[in-house]
Amino acid sequence: MMTTKNNYRSHFIIIGEFILQLDKSHQMLMMSLLVHAAVEKIHTFLQHEMLLFSFLVGVLCSCYRSDSSILTRHSPHWEVAHAFIPSLSIAKTSSTRTSSLDRRRARGLDDPPGSRMKGRITPREMIPPTNRIAHAAAAAAVELKSATSNSQAAVAALTKTLYPASMIGTLGEAYFRTSKEMGCPRGAAVGYIAQILTILISIPMISIVKSSSPDIHSILQVDWLHFIESVLFWASIHVQCMSFREAVGNVERGEPSLPASALQYTPKTISILLLFGVTLVIAMGHYFSNPSSWQNTQLFGGWFNPPTPGRDFPLLGELSFLTWIFHWSMIMDYIMQLRCMWRWGDLTGNEKWKLYTSLHLPACLVNGIVLINHLHRDQIIALRLLHPILVFVGSIATCYGSYAVAHINGWSMFGRNANGTVDGMADISFSSKDNLPKLIKGSDLSYTLASFALGSLLAYCSLYLTV
Repeated sequence: MMTTKNNYRSHFIIIGEFILQLDKSHQMLMMSLLVHAAVEKIHTFLQHEMLLFSFLVGVLCSCYRSDSSILTRHSPHWEVAHAFIPSLSIAKTSSTRTSSLDRRRARGLDDPPGSRMKGRITPREMIPPTNRIAHAAAAAAVELKSATSNSQAAVAALTKTLYPASMIGTLGEAYFRTSKEMGCPRGAAVGYIAQILTILISIPMISIVKSSSPDIHSILQVDWLHFIESVLFWASIHVQCMSFREAVGNVERGEPSLPASALQYTPKTISILLLFGVTLVIAMGHYFSNPSSWQNTQLFGGWFNPPTPGRDFPLLGELSFLTWIFHWSMIMDYIMQLRCMWRWGDLTGNEKWKLYTSLHLPACLVNGIVLINHLHRDQIIALRLLHPILVFVGSIATCYGSYAVAHINGWSMFGRNANGTVDGMADISFSSKDNLPKLIKGSDLSYTLASFALGSLLAYCSLYLTV
């Protein structure tokens, strides 16, 4: 072992001294040749590893079957293993006998009808493995497809179970947000109710899309409908974010009272109706422009799609540029809303708001999972399995957080507590908070434009990163 390391070290020293004796141009040429050789070696290694990976996938798929014969002599996965690992053998000694069927298979011949004959195993190094590897990898891919269909069935089962169950926590949180004891700005409660309506709209929308054609398995394949869904979610979260921003900004600036969006439901209700109305008009325009083949309608006729970096055509299920913009803008609004909720706890004197904000961590993970899976065109089944689980956990967590905020302010199932207050916003001091750094800077319009500008940049990067 030490001799081999010393030989490698001496070779590197000789090569290094040789390169140093060359001029700069020849040094660059030599380095490029070495890099090219290294890349070729890595490429060959990766090809080797990918075929070996097909064997490992086949083994994992076999683990789900009821029979226990995962690696048998006639298993295709055993053939792949032997093709790559010559030392792997079910024979304990070199004198182990085998049948004529095994010997003929090792030589790539057809299966004989014949009798069992004694002989020795043909050395694996002497057998051309090309055909055997191809057939074995194909067999592993068949079992992988079967396992994928089973995983998709598991995704469907989890979706049908956990999504309806998560509505219990979601409706509970909506109830507490509208209660006076919680002290949530009224506009934020309106936005949350709009978010629930968006979920209820999306469920039949996805079912209609999947049932419209056997070739459509996801709403991502009908980009304009996915754009409509994204705009509805963005509108509901944007209204929540703006309501918290306006309330926190007024208190930080020492305004004499809270804004109308914090005290009344009407202002943000009008905003939601306008945004949802415009979105409905866009949806109807796309549908009636080509009612016989609405699944193939391009979003705004493809006018807003920039050239896709790295390729000349869009991938199946790839998000368009505008859809990505609203996805990223929605994520930024969600983060800003959480920052304002944390600050709202300081301003109202209710530390449970910080607990409530922290319990949004599963919801943040859901947003991250959605973005990652969209970059892979919803093809990562593990993330699709994780999504309903985190949605359910997040709904229960945020429901408990909203209950904790309302409970400490006096809410209970049997009436108001003696030590509680009627209105969770009654204890806000409207004197300027000079001891706290200002969270709200700039107008709401400048924030919205900045979020769209940054969302556009991230959207273009997402087009490049989509695989």
